[in-house]
Amino acid sequence: MKGLFRKAFGIYTGEGAHALRFARLAIFWAFGSSCLDTLSDALFLEKIGPEALPAVYLAIALGMIGVSTLVLYSLKVTSPYRILTVSMGAGVAICVGAAICVGGSPADPFWYVLKIASRMFFAVMIACSWTFIDQYHDLQDAKRVYSIYSAAYFLGTILAGVAINLLLAHIGFSGLLVAAAVSIFAAFTEARNIALKVKAVHDDSVEGVFSGSRDSFSSVVQLVARSRFAIVLLCLSLFVQLLITVTEFSYMNAFGHFFHSGVAEMGEGQIAAFLGKCRAWIALGNILFGVFFYGRFVRRAGLSNAILITPLFFLMVYSGWVFSDAMFFAILGLVAVDGVLFTVEDNCFNLLSNAVPTKLKSKVRIINDSFFEPIGMLLSSLLLFGLQSGSRWLGLGLTAVVLVLALMIRAIYSKAILSNLKDNAIHFERKLQGWLASMTRREQKEAKKEILETLRSSSEGAQLLAIEALLELHDPTVLPEILKAGRRLGTVGKIQLLRLFDGSIYDKAARVIEALDQWVYESESPELSKWANFYLAKRGLHHPEKVEDDLDHPDLFLRGAAILTMKKSLANASLDYAALNRTIAAKKLDLMLKSERIDEISMALDILAEENSSESAERALPFLSHESILVKRSAAKCVARLADKRTSRHASRLIEELETSRDNAFRLSLLDAIGKTADSTTVQEILLASVHFRPNERRHTEEILVQMGLKIVPLLLTLTKNIALPERARILASRVLGRLALPQLQANLIDILDIEIERAYFYFYFGHTIQQQHPLYDLEMLQSALLTGYQSVIDFIIYLLGAAGSLEEPDFLVRALHSRNAKIHSHAVESLEKTCDARIFRLIAPLVDDLPLEEKMAACLHWQGDYPKLTLSELLGKLEHSPSLFDKIVAIRLKAKLQMPNWKRQLREQMKQSDETFHQYAYELLETP
Repeated sequence: MKGLFRKAFGIYTGEGAHALRFARLAIFWAFGSSCLDTLSDALFLEKIGPEALPAVYLAIALGMIGVSTLVLYSLKVTSPYRILTVSMGAGVAICVGAAICVGGSPADPFWYVLKIASRMFFAVMIACSWTFIDQYHDLQDAKRVYSIYSAAYFLGTILAGVAINLLLAHIGFSGLLVAAAVSIFAAFTEARNIALKVKAVHDDSVEGVFSGSRDSFSSVVQLVARSRFAIVLLCLSLFVQLLITVTEFSYMNAFGHFFHSGVAEMGEGQIAAFLGKCRAWIALGNILFGVFFYGRFVRRAGLSNAILITPLFFLMVYSGWVFSDAMFFAILGLVAVDGVLFTVEDNCFNLLSNAVPTKLKSKVRIINDSFFEPIGMLLSSLLLFGLQSGSRWLGLGLTAVVLVLALMIRAIYSKAILSNLKDNAIHFERKLQGWLASMTRREQKEAKKEILETLRSSSEGAQLLAIEALLELHDPTVLPEILKAGRRLGTVGKIQLLRLFDGSIYDKAARVIEALDQWVYESESPELSKWANFYLAKRGLHHPEKVEDDLDHPDLFLRGAAILTMKKSLANASLDYAALNRTIAAKKLDLMLKSERIDEISMALDILAEENSSESAERALPFLSHESILVKRSAAKCVARLADKRTSRHASRLIEELETSRDNAFRLSLLDAIGKTADSTTVQEILLASVHFRPNERRHTEEILVQMGLKIVPLLLTLTKNIALPERARILASRVLGRLALPQLQANLIDILDIEIERAYFYFYFGHTIQQQHPLYDLEMLQSALLTGYQSVIDFIIYLLGAAGSLEEPDFLVRALHSRNAKIHSHAVESLEKTCDARIFRLIAPLVDDLPLEEKMAACLHWQGDYPKLTLSELLGKLEHSPSLFDKIVAIRLKAKLQMPNWKRQLREQMKQSDETFHQYAYELLETP
């Protein structure tokens, strides 16, 4: 029975008590607010009449703008819980005060005040209650249970309508208002219990959504202005409020004329009873739709489609209402406002607000409900002053605008969700040009201006960082500013600037050479002079006769500069003189290469890198195995600079060094060298080596493989399909394949995914059941290995979808899916749902969504039909014969650990059919006593 109940309401195991608390909160405050709102509406129509409604709307709008300012300020100094409880206290006070006054004969202004206060209380409660609830739910939870909380609100509305119909004649308006006050106080108590007993789910950001940020009003406006999604969402809310007010006026006007005309005899409380009865039936429909249909519709059709329900329903109502005065259309207008808007539009807004920037998320509800909606009411009241007779045509026009805005939201929602994930991530891999490419032209100008201002910083480190950024822009107009800032740098700063110029497009610029001469002339530093000489010598700008005495100088920089000058000087008197100088330099260079000092060898390799021959690269190859990392780096730089296709015969040697080293700079230089050889036979070796690479090394590997071109496409497709390879190698292969031949990858995508999804379900199922099936064995290692394999396969699936163009930014999605923060994880799942193919998402949804274990296990059984109850030996045998190296290693390690019969003999047999990588693990196990 419990299972049927959970399935019907979309509640997972263990969530019942949690959901019930929030449902009670909604029922209690909804009963009180609905009683207050309905009674104030009825009393206003009876005592004042519908003609005064535009003035009331104007007053409510102005009042709500003031209240919104107070609420937004309160968010800076306190929590949503405090604001909610204060609002409830105000509601209790309104109900009690109204109950006392209604018993007498108050003046007409009282009815205006009651109507305005009741509507303002309702608006503030809607905003604050959802902000409070959102603290305890992530996006995926919200899609399931927010409709239940809305249904609970409507249940409170039904109870209020029933109470008004049954009790109004017995206890009167005052008694019902007292009951409303008691109900709101009960909601106050429930909110306090939730705050004390339920753990909040905060956003994983420096400034949490509900932390009460100290942003100024202007900064909030700037945040809204920078988010296209937030602007469109708030504009949609503004026009929805215009539509609500116009529609409410239209049906209230129709009801007022109906009950004051000869069609129906006017009686005490008749309008209140009619409105209460209508709202009770509407609320019942809202409950049924919200609980049993809305959540399922959103999960299957998507939130971006659900948002179209509201404008389409209004379009249907107004299409008939503008041509007919029938009471039927007025009742449909009431259904649209109290039914469709509350059931669909409010829930959609609550879910869509998760796509606004993180810092805005808590504020956007308050801004909307307490600022934009009042502005909408203000504008609509002004419109109604002049267009009362044409209110239905006005409503039709507003419906068309709302439909257009909903379509815009539908188009940009998925990008907004992904943008939130990207904005909350730290982009270590992104360079300045990448940042600028993601900005608007205005933002690019501002960023460039800020970098230029940093050149005047008092910190040399900041100045050098700004110079490095400006050099990356390749903008000649900034060179004078860089040189101007360089003149103010100290000796160490100028030397560092020379290193930056050495690798830039300005290394031979006349302005740079002139500035360098001036710096040396003005400075008395011998270190700067040596670096300057070496810099100029590299470019052949020294005269050989001036450096002959430095060829044997004990200072390494002067000696190196002298050798470079002899080799590269452009000031030789004749060709014979130039040849003689090069011969002398070559002998001196040979002596340095044979030196036992690592600094001399490193300098010699740097000089060797200035030659333009593959033979020089071959001379540097032996030094790749040198014991000194300084020498190894210099050798790798030399080979990388001089390598070409003729060096391809040494590609295996380069890959071998690549695999054995862990130094980042050394690896990157070797990758450059391998890339220049363009040897397609090394692709698989490169991919296997990349398994242990750092992120920047993998990105560099991807670039050099892409440069090899279309000739490696068939091999990449084979490697992507090969589950015997490590997942990281296959991921890199798929990324390169997607960039070189996307159609081929897409054509094979489903076949690859089917195999991977099957593996993921297998790993997950047995990872959670194998220990229970064999409680006498310690299978923690096997269980951990299976679950690690499951997560590895899921990562591969996400990256594969990204490579095939189905997903943007798979790196962010993978990191978000690994996040322990529920809201970040739920945003990743939502982004997957909105960006990848619907069929594919349905297959992987149970694997990536944050579902209870029993739900995921049920999904495993649904996928497979029924997994066989394998014995431990059978499971290990299945893993042992898997083409996956990971599976094989797990199986043999566990067999060795449990000392299973004949495991060594089976391992030797398996080695006959396995590659060398497997042999390494096998020999380690066989040598174990």
